Amino acid sequence: MDERIKEHLQRLNRYYLMLKEAQKVSLEEFIKDEVVRASSERFLQLAIESCLNIGNRLISLYQFEKPLEPPETYADIFIQMMRLGVFDRKFCDKLIKMAKFRNRLVHVYWELDEKTIYDIIQKDLEDFRFFGEKVVSFLKHEDKE
Repeated sequence: MDERIKEHLQRLNRYYLMLKEAQKVSLEEFIKDEVVRASSERFLQLAIESCLNIGNRLISLYQFEKPLEPPETYADIFIQMMRLGVFDRKFCDKLIKMAKFRNRLVHVYWELDEKTIYDIIQKDLEDFRFFGEKVVSFLKHEDKE
């Protein structure tokens, strides 16, 4: 496996585990505790960034083997990963929403709603685990060819 992808997968797992800890906190505590909330937002951003970095690396590794266009947006990274065959359209649509949410985390963080962040941590956290599994599966399959 490519070393950079491996490093980013390890980071993604670390951020996922940190968010799993935040998942144990009640909504009331999450809203009240600024440190928990802020660290959760940051780990969420870093997890998304890890997915984007993995996608960029995959695109750079396979751009001459398969017809891929250079991504112009973060959402395009996930679209190109779908075209590579890493995951299906349904999961790609979730990742596109994730990329858009990353932009909100970074650029309009003051407008973020605590409940939205909390809900993502409660309901969508496994998407990071699934993403990593799909990348590893894709790479194992590509290595056999």
